[in-house]
Amino acid sequence: MKTLQYYIILLFLITACSKADKAEKLTIREGKIKVAVDESFKYIADAQIDAYKMHYPKTEFEVVYTPEQKAIGLMLSDSVELAIVSRELDETEQKYFTSRELSYLPGHMAVDAVALIVNTDSQLDSISMAEIKSILLGTNQNKNRLVFDNSSSSNLNMMLKKFEVEDITKGNISAAKGTNDVFEFIENSNYSIGVIGNNWISDSDDPRALKLRSRFKVLAVSEDGKNAVKPSTLSLEEKTYPLTKTIYLHTTQDRWGVAKGFVRFACSQVGQLVVEKMGLQPYYIIPKNYSINPGPNIITVE
Repeated sequence: MKTLQYYIILLFLITACSKADKAEKLTIREGKIKVAVDESFKYIADAQIDAYKMHYPKTEFEVVYTPEQKAIGLMLSDSVELAIVSRELDETEQKYFTSRELSYLPGHMAVDAVALIVNTDSQLDSISMAEIKSILLGTNQNKNRLVFDNSSSSNLNMMLKKFEVEDITKGNISAAKGTNDVFEFIENSNYSIGVIGNNWISDSDDPRALKLRSRFKVLAVSEDGKNAVKPSTLSLEEKTYPLTKTIYLHTTQDRWGVAKGFVRFACSQVGQLVVEKMGLQPYYIIPKNYSINPGPNIITVE
């Protein structure tokens, strides 16, 4: 009997040590994680992931591009370790963390814009906030219609919250099957206004983004109907463009693995430089320190 107890205890200790060894191997430098990204943030998310992998080549990311609400749901059901969306979790969603005695500490990566695009043949060049709200409510006197990338995307959620619209059953709006579908729709309609994430077209050094911009016009938006502004690095920095949204990083990982390491990286100086390069507004203004090496002492003889 004592021999049996001895082996049971020994087996328990071996199993515990094995689990401890696995836990100790969790690192920000190596491993594979699953990430759910609201599709409107695809290109800024891709840029950050590429930068992280350059620093840590032994990491792998399996990315799911999906509407915002589904991205959060995937994280809270333990299907992914990281979610990139446009809002903080509500009280009900935060219960996931409190029930597991985890700290809820969302990362703030960047400020993106909601860009409004139209067909190149459209007579529209700008639009006011009042006009946008009238389309959402269905009270506009023209044929204009807003086309969102998805019925539960961050773009739609942000616009409804911004304009305090609760009932959209009468609104002149449509939902596409993704951002690429919005582009196709806009090219074939002179009265539709596409609603997309600005990071899809904001990188002025990216041939893909430049090619996309050549297919349509980006509308300027005004608060008062007079001073219309387009989304740009400058208008985001000066806060003159009215349709903006913060990019949040949520992770259920409580220890320093790849998911938590990625959140820290994206909010660090390197990650914020990636944001800036993409033409968005870094959430954290990190001073750039330059050091100039002095040259050799030269004595001038007059």
